[in-house]
Amino acid sequence: MNNCFVRFSKHCLLFLCLFIPQTLFPQGRQENATLSGAVSDAAGKALSGVSVTINELHRNTITGEDGSFLFRNLPAGTYSVGITYIGYKQVVKKVTVQSNNTTRLAFRLEEDINHLNSVTVQGKSATRQAREQTIKAEVVDTRAIQHQPSSLIEVMNRSAGVRIRQTGGLGSAASLMLNGFQDKAIKYFKDGIPMDYLGAGYDITLVPVNMLVRVEIYKGVMPAALGADALGGGVNMVTKKPFAKYLDAAYEIASFNTHRVSLNGFYNDTARKIFVGADAFFNYSRNNYEVTAPVDHNGTLVDEKVKLFHSRFSNFYTEVYGGWMNTRWADELRIGVTGFLINRQNQFGASMKDVFGAAANKQYAVIPTLRYRKHLFNNKLFVDQFFVANTVHSRQTDTARGKYDWYGNFTPDNSRVGEITRQGTLSDIRFSYFTSRTNLSWQLNAANKLELNAVFSSMGREGSDPYGAKLRGSGTDILTLPAHYKKLVTALGLETRLAGNMLVNNLVVKYYYYQVNATDGDYAGNEQRYATSGSRMGVAEAIKFNVSPYAFFRLSGEAATRLPEQTEIFGDGNFQLSNFALKPERSLNFNLGYRIEKPQHYAVEANSFYRITRDMILNVPTNLIFLQHQNIQNVKGIGLETDATVNIFRWLKANGNFTYQDFRLFNTGFATTEGARLRNTPYFFANLGLNGYLSHVVSRCDKLQVYWFYTFVRQYYLSDIPKDMEPDGFLGLWGKAGFDAPNIIPSQQLHTAGFTYYPFNERLSIGFQVKNIFNKAVYDNFRIQNAGRSLHLKVGYLFR
Repeated sequence: MNNCFVRFSKHCLLFLCLFIPQTLFPQGRQENATLSGAVSDAAGKALSGVSVTINELHRNTITGEDGSFLFRNLPAGTYSVGITYIGYKQVVKKVTVQSNNTTRLAFRLEEDINHLNSVTVQGKSATRQAREQTIKAEVVDTRAIQHQPSSLIEVMNRSAGVRIRQTGGLGSAASLMLNGFQDKAIKYFKDGIPMDYLGAGYDITLVPVNMLVRVEIYKGVMPAALGADALGGGVNMVTKKPFAKYLDAAYEIASFNTHRVSLNGFYNDTARKIFVGADAFFNYSRNNYEVTAPVDHNGTLVDEKVKLFHSRFSNFYTEVYGGWMNTRWADELRIGVTGFLINRQNQFGASMKDVFGAAANKQYAVIPTLRYRKHLFNNKLFVDQFFVANTVHSRQTDTARGKYDWYGNFTPDNSRVGEITRQGTLSDIRFSYFTSRTNLSWQLNAANKLELNAVFSSMGREGSDPYGAKLRGSGTDILTLPAHYKKLVTALGLETRLAGNMLVNNLVVKYYYYQVNATDGDYAGNEQRYATSGSRMGVAEAIKFNVSPYAFFRLSGEAATRLPEQTEIFGDGNFQLSNFALKPERSLNFNLGYRIEKPQHYAVEANSFYRITRDMILNVPTNLIFLQHQNIQNVKGIGLETDATVNIFRWLKANGNFTYQDFRLFNTGFATTEGARLRNTPYFFANLGLNGYLSHVVSRCDKLQVYWFYTFVRQYYLSDIPKDMEPDGFLGLWGKAGFDAPNIIPSQQLHTAGFTYYPFNERLSIGFQVKNIFNKAVYDNFRIQNAGRSLHLKVGYLFR
């Protein structure tokens, strides 16, 4: 691994040296012109989400809620500006921009009856731009499905190479897997900012899709702008960026007494200098669906169908923000205050072997944030600074003094305090955070851009538990002993465009530093002190070659380090145990892909990848109740994913994808595990979908979207199994495994169908969906059973 890292680093540094001269000598014209404008329909109504392209420069943007767009830092010259919006005729205008001047355009689009209207597609422009960047990203355009009663997890699971598994219903823990990497190896961002400080308050299981513009899913190499210590990639949730006053409300009601509410509002003054806004959502579900559970009959376990009775979940999240924009001293100064509250009942732990009827946990926080953004020096330098300091409170209650069975019957037992553990718990833990994220982007010339991103995080844990573990002798509550964790991740990236943007290269060099100071106790109550620190270097290279305007190759490679996250080291105060001895993960990974597209007809993409990881951090059960992150054996593997979209008719579109990945342990020292598949990890899954779009169904003004989705996941295994016990079919895609069923997570086949109806205009929407139509048993992460068939109704309205 070290030799591979050294060789890879040398090649990348040599490449950097070759491109540095490009940055020292200006190329092309001076870049200090600005082009702005607005797009509206024939009646003068502003159109948002319109794709605006400067063809000669291959630069794209998207109009805001008020129909406006803006290009900064342009070379002086004459360009063709193209406007594309489905359902309207394409427009191209020639425009001449001059140095140190702002040129303004106005576009008024005419409807095109031969094209689909705007509700029919998963947007273009910003989404397409993100999808076609040098670094591989799967992009989910949530605007296209924002009126569907779909969760973000379901939408992301329809993407190639992505699997998210939950340990139960709404609000339960979720595990994301990208190309073989999983859990915290994948970093989460909100508008480019690492989300650790938000705890569980802003989570992919909870955020409504209509609060986002898109989700960018990076696989392998990460852009310098994100600059995180992720091995397997990252998920960047991009929120709405309003430009005009609006209020958007949505309400969903569903099976299992589920209710989901979201509210987004924004207001600015007439000069567009001062703004205020709020984003809020509420989730509630009893999660009382039917499962097959091991019921105890006088010491004999018998699988029976029962309803969950202690899985209620609720959460409330709100962010209120305000500030100044478009001023002489700031493009944007945004001050925000976020608050959230989570209440969760726990009916089982890491598996469904034990049942609980009273255990619950709560998490809450109030979080102030500050973000400043500004273009300087004729738009050559862009500064983006973010600060946050807060405390997340986590409380766990387990004081039942007895045990429950799967039918909700309680048996008192005064010899025990709790039902999860005999000693019980009444813990109150405070997780403190301070995060500073600094991003500097310098446009050196027309061909080169330099970017520096630095994220410093200081985290701590302190709390108390009158029933918790104590140090032997002193009797000190272990949770009262403070634990601290600091880390710094810095990324320096150089983007170079050559041969008229035919070849684009991204080179990123990273520096990682971490420090842990903590005191803990072992199982015998002996004091253990942890004081360690370290630093690492990393390097990544991504190259994109444009074969034509609609086809390109991508190649990337990275030698990366991933530092443990706070919850992996400290635990979460619930079912996640601490592990202060965790070591950083190291990985060498490569990606090679090709994409070709014929607009309005089809798009096909194939991507292959190779990974080798040492000291992989994996979340594993330590018994039937608790989980702990541990460094496991070395893992390597290969994979292939494909994705295709075809417009069958003007009103009907089909899409499909599949992912195969073969990740196996090596150098384990044991014959039974050598070459075994990585445990609890799907190795083949696929998706199919049909989307139909109709107009004038009942009236002249209405629109209807109908859809069907199918998902297949091949069976995989809870534990490491000998390679010779796997199915002997081609690549393990068929045949039977040579071991007992309890260690198998069975194959899944799920069907979902629904429609979204717009009776008058797109401001009012009514969505209906049936999930798991055939009511199949769904077993997910660690073989925990999820809900069967469910019905969902969602109503939304946009006020302007």
